Amino acid sequence: MSNTKSQAMAKDTIIYMIAKIIEGIVGVLTISAMSYIYVPEQTGRYSTINIAITTVAMVLIQWLVQSVLRYINKYELDNEQDKFFSTVFFSWFKVNIIVFFISSFVILLLSLGFFKSITNIYPLSLIIVSVVMFFTYNTSQLVIGMLAGVRKSKINLVLSVINVVGKLLSIIILNKFFTTKIEWIFVSYIIFDFITVLIGFIKLDIKKHIKKDYFDKEILKVLKMYGMPLMGNMIATSVLNKSDIYVIQYFLGEDKVGIYQTNYSIIASAFTLLAAGAMRGSYPTIIRTWSEGDTELTKTLIGNAIRTYFLISLPAVVGVFCISDFVASVLFEAKYFEGHTIMGFVALGMMFLGLTEYAIKPWELNARTKEIFKRSMISGILNIILNLLFIKIFGYKFAGISTFLAFFVYFLLAKNGTKEHMPFNINKLSLCRILISVFIMGAFILAVKMFLPINIITLCILVFLGMIVYTLALYFTGEAKNEINIIINKLK
Repeated sequence: MSNTKSQAMAKDTIIYMIAKIIEGIVGVLTISAMSYIYVPEQTGRYSTINIAITTVAMVLIQWLVQSVLRYINKYELDNEQDKFFSTVFFSWFKVNIIVFFISSFVILLLSLGFFKSITNIYPLSLIIVSVVMFFTYNTSQLVIGMLAGVRKSKINLVLSVINVVGKLLSIIILNKFFTTKIEWIFVSYIIFDFITVLIGFIKLDIKKHIKKDYFDKEILKVLKMYGMPLMGNMIATSVLNKSDIYVIQYFLGEDKVGIYQTNYSIIASAFTLLAAGAMRGSYPTIIRTWSEGDTELTKTLIGNAIRTYFLISLPAVVGVFCISDFVASVLFEAKYFEGHTIMGFVALGMMFLGLTEYAIKPWELNARTKEIFKRSMISGILNIILNLLFIKIFGYKFAGISTFLAFFVYFLLAKNGTKEHMPFNINKLSLCRILISVFIMGAFILAVKMFLPINIITLCILVFLGMIVYTLALYFTGEAKNEINIIINKLK
């Protein structure tokens, strides 16, 4: 049973990692394309609006998404799936109908000429598409979370590819054939998030599960008790991730926001997808094992997941430090290049954020989400203080360093807070071998880099050679010898 579950978790993790790698590559291309389509001021304006939308969605809906991931297996095992689905979607509907009426009232006031200071900066057309995007975005997040919870990993892979590729092509086409404006970004997101929702509904067979009589107040109470503290955690995490944007805008202006956010996003997006892929593949299996009462196997699975995360994230961090200048030169318009120095610190910070997801698992499994909220708030406040004190003095580049420091503190607080429930299981020998392999890879990249010109071909060569050297180092240190042999035998 233990081996079967480990294999199932590994299979799901591989599928989700493939999906997230594709998302990451297309995400990089999207950010690159946007740097050539829009000037830094436009990119900065888009960033401030997009962050506001995703933060509001995070506050209002993400608690429900997290609760779905935590409890969907429990209610499936209890044969109460219909009650669970109905409760989740009626709760989603209530939140969105309230937002609809409030936003409609605000748009009406703006259209009548009130608050011209807002519409002078953000046109009414931009506000309208932003509101519509809120609905499609939060719904797609919920549907994707449910698909992950019931382990429909293959359809998640397909939807991920359709979503990100479609958005990229749509942004390019709309800006090419019509006037260049940032509204087209939101229109593209609306179209392909809606397609994701439609396909997800069909695959989940939502219509069969949802009936008004199935709404269960007790299930909603359980979801709220687990999810509401996570809502606070989402706010704090958003502060950790995004507050620097508004501080930079206040002190330095929208053009610096555009430069910072473009360089930040390309790394943060890639690492968020990487962490999400690893977590989406392992979390449903961990939850099911915990729900079945097998504590020891749960600890083992979490330990295996941490090792997998280190195997992927550590070389990614070192690679970013080594080739950030190549990345910015090749992918961005020249105006955005100066921000490349933040990339390495952003990568390091995002790695610790991903690691924190494993550190807080004992609290999540025991539904002690208030503990998560407390630690994330401390880190979020630290990030704001650092940004307010030092961005004006050292410029927007300090924001990358403050992001790393805040995420590192968050990890330490989580790791030390959960050790009495379930120790953070790091195999020291395994970690040492990975670090040696990463060091060899980094030294090789820096040595080869000196002799290569900066262009897309050499960037791809550096990435490819780095992967080969890292894989060989893992093989000869013995860290991944068995896995590599299995892959070779499968290929044969």
